[in-house]
Amino acid sequence: MKTMRSMALAGLMAVAVAGCMDLDVVNPNDADAERALKTPGDIEALIAGGYGTWWNPSSSSNGPSAILATTANMHSATAANFGMVEFSSWPRVAAHAQPSQVFTSQLSAYAWTQLYRAISSVTEGLRVLDGGIDLGSEELMARARAYGYFSLGIAHGSAALLYDQGYIYDPSIALEDVALSPYGEVLEAALGYLDRAIQEAQGQSFTIPATWMSRDVTAAELIRYAHSMKARYRANVARTPAERMAVNWNAVIQDVDAGIDETWTINVTSGSGFASGVMSNLVRFGPWGQMSYQIFGMADQAGQYQEWISRDPWVRYPNLSDDQTGDPFLIQTDDQRFPSGTTIAEQQANDGSIFEVATAGGGYGAQWARPDRGTFRWSYYRIHIHDQWQGNAANRTTHPEMALAEMRLLKAEGLYRNGDLAGAAAIINETRVAAGLNATDAAGTNTSCVPKLPNGSCGDLFEMLKWEKRLETLFAGPHMAAGYFDGRGWGDLAEGTFLQIPLPGEELDLLGLPGYTFGGPGGPSAAPVGTYGF
Repeated sequence: MKTMRSMALAGLMAVAVAGCMDLDVVNPNDADAERALKTPGDIEALIAGGYGTWWNPSSSSNGPSAILATTANMHSATAANFGMVEFSSWPRVAAHAQPSQVFTSQLSAYAWTQLYRAISSVTEGLRVLDGGIDLGSEELMARARAYGYFSLGIAHGSAALLYDQGYIYDPSIALEDVALSPYGEVLEAALGYLDRAIQEAQGQSFTIPATWMSRDVTAAELIRYAHSMKARYRANVARTPAERMAVNWNAVIQDVDAGIDETWTINVTSGSGFASGVMSNLVRFGPWGQMSYQIFGMADQAGQYQEWISRDPWVRYPNLSDDQTGDPFLIQTDDQRFPSGTTIAEQQANDGSIFEVATAGGGYGAQWARPDRGTFRWSYYRIHIHDQWQGNAANRTTHPEMALAEMRLLKAEGLYRNGDLAGAAAIINETRVAAGLNATDAAGTNTSCVPKLPNGSCGDLFEMLKWEKRLETLFAGPHMAAGYFDGRGWGDLAEGTFLQIPLPGEELDLLGLPGYTFGGPGGPSAAPVGTYGF
């Protein structure tokens, strides 16, 4: 494996990086660097930015979130910004990493830089703490270490989810010994750091300030969040159904049970320091954001979805005819997360709890732009549950970074894979019945026939589990794109979709390694024909 070269620079720059956290120090290469790394307030500031820096690639339009959500058909857009059209077309294109290629920043470079910036800064802060600096009390020392190792855990965990390989770096590892490791080893390191965070926080009464995590977080809350993060990363690192099946589901269940007991939110009010360019753009009216029929059409009980998806992708329209003048493809369903009614007017008057027939911003017609980019992207519907991101920032309150439903349904999957079908069904029914659908059972009874699969059959117990997970984690979960990570592990992604991301070209150049790609027709680490035949 190649020893890390770019991290050496990142380590030297760690103190300067902390300038974005209001740490006013001079260049770390001069004589005052030693002073800056020994001042208690400076050390806390250096560590404190870990969570916010980890959040950046999830929330920023410079990161991969929009690409991942769109390529997994959790969202649809005809605006080509951020790589949404580029990586969700038919056939799928390969995930590249060369700086000369379009959207390389959104796909690979930005997330890599931010994750390893967090790792570098936190590691240097923890290293100085290990050198004997006293922050003033046992409580402050425990807080710094627990939060620091938590930050190392989530940053390494996200690197393991996204990239085929990555660096493992912590205070016990000399910089010159850091080398690229496969994603499985990066995941194991992440889980170890989260365990260390839990250990450091046990029995403590500290509170992490809102400036660090957007909200005050007690030691007990951090422990719960760390357990939930372990469950998230362990389940979602799988690239294939075989890897997903081989997950240690007993460990996932244990961490879910020890984890969050309510949805974990990030304060995104103006001035919190935490925002989301992704959400501000993806929920916009017009061609920016609409519902994809590709997956969510399975709510339809009237048979129109099967007609729509039987067509070649490039002749799929929201009106069921070759000339776009036929009957509108309206999802008619008992699932109350979708609008109700059999006509456009009825559905416009009866929003679902998640989806609506677009009326504002020019209505659904404004969504139907650029047919050359594929009318398969068009639908009558948009996702309205995150409309706080519309307009002025004063409207914004909190964002569900980790929905409680994500954890509940991870447990349901663990029970399912362990053979406890009745236990899985009970969890599925919590949201299924609340949405107006008939309850299922251990036998996978689906009298509502939602989801109704492309072949016209009613989904079995596992398909109902997946249905609830997709709907209840929209724009939540890892990188606001839970559907991508679930989809690759379930085998649901469209043929040719990349299953992981290559290292950025700049990094490969520094290491003297050749560039490479994933995905595309017949390419390496490309999704095969998926569960639903596409």
